[in-house]
Parts: sequence; structure tokens; C-alpha cells
Amino acid sequence: MIEWILILSATLLGTALGIAGMYLVSQRKGKQTSVKEMERRLDDYQHKVEEHFAKTADLIDNLTDSYQAVFTHLSESAEDLLTDEQIRNQLINRRSREVTIKYLKSGEEDDNITTNPMVD
Repeated sequence: MIEWILILSATLLGTALGIAGMYLVSQRKGKQTSVKEMERRLDDYQHKVEEHFAKTADLIDNLTDSYQAVFTHLSESAEDLLTDEQIRNQLINRRSREVTIKYLKSGEEDDNITTNPMVD
């Protein structure tokens, strides 16, 4: 009878160890799949970041080109529409000030008071 108990105990213990081993192997395999999924997600994210900065650089280039076109237009218009003395006066007036909407608006008010047109 003791032999049967030992055989049954060994069988149960072997089965339990087998189940535990299979569980651990399946868990490890699941983690490997999870790591691969995380690597794929990271690659996708890095690709999106790369595309974002490439598009941002293109947009900044376009903005710079537009700014240069506006600046050239204003410079050429000032030369065509104003006398050299008026341009010199404007450069002296603008020496230490930024061109802002507020300044442009105050320049319009000044135009109503003075006879010299302003160039910003």
C-alpha cells in the first residue's frame, strides 16, 4: 500500500511540476512577444518624430522664404515711394525700436498729424 501512495504522490508531484514548468515557459514566451511589440511601437514612434521634425524644418524654410519676400517688397517699395531724405529720417526714427503692430498703428496716427509719410 505504501508503494501505491509513493507512486501516486510521485505522479501528482510530477504533474504539478510539469504544469508549473509549462506555465513559466508560456509566461516567458508572452514576455518575449511583449518586448517585440514594445520594440515595434518604439520604432513607429521614432519614425513619427522624424517625420514631425522634417515637416517642421520644411515649414520653417517656407516661413523664412516668405519673410525674405516681404522684406524685399517693403525695401523696394520704400525706395520707389519715398525720397532719400524721408528714408534717412525713418531709419533715424527706427534706430532702437522694433517694428510692431502698435508702432505701425501709432505711425498711422502720426501720418495724420505730420506731412512726412512713415516707412516701417
